[in-house]
Order: sequence, then structure tokens, then C-alpha cells
Amino acid sequence: MSNTFTISYPGDKAGLIAKIKGAIGNKGRLSGNEQLGNFEGSTPIGSFEGSYAIEGNDITVTIDKKPFLVSYGRIQEEFEKALKNV
Repeated sequence: MSNTFTISYPGDKAGLIAKIKGAIGNKGRLSGNEQLGNFEGSTPIGSFEGSYAIEGNDITVTIDKKPFLVSYGRIQEEFEKALKNV
């Protein structure tokens, strides 16, 4: 079961994608551009994967797989926190 949420990000999208790719390093994978793409990664308690689509200032994120012990709300919080630090 997947979950979708939208985050507003008014900054430069191409720069954002480049910074995220650099931050992920060997912990995961992000493929795509400033319009759409997908990602995957792992944590000590399991792996996650999903996709994103960017339209204007809105980034719509769909989580397709996540660790059982991590809530969708927690994942959204982490995405929002990460965007503030980019």
C-alpha cells in the first residue's frame, strides 16, 4: 500500500535534486530530474522506495515501500526536515 503527500518548495529544483543526490551518497539511489523521478534507500530497520513529481512549487512524493515500524507521518516529517536543510 502506498502513501502520497505534497511538500511546497519554492527554491531551485535542479539545484535541489543535485544536492539530494550528493547527500544520499552510497546510502541509496535517486534517479530523475527536476520534473520526476524515483528513489530507494535503506535504514537499520529496513528499506524504502518511492517516486516524486514536481509541478511548480509542489513536490508530490509517493512512498511505495517502507519499514513496518516507521509511520508514513514520520517519513513525511523527515522529508520536510531534509528540505529545510538543503
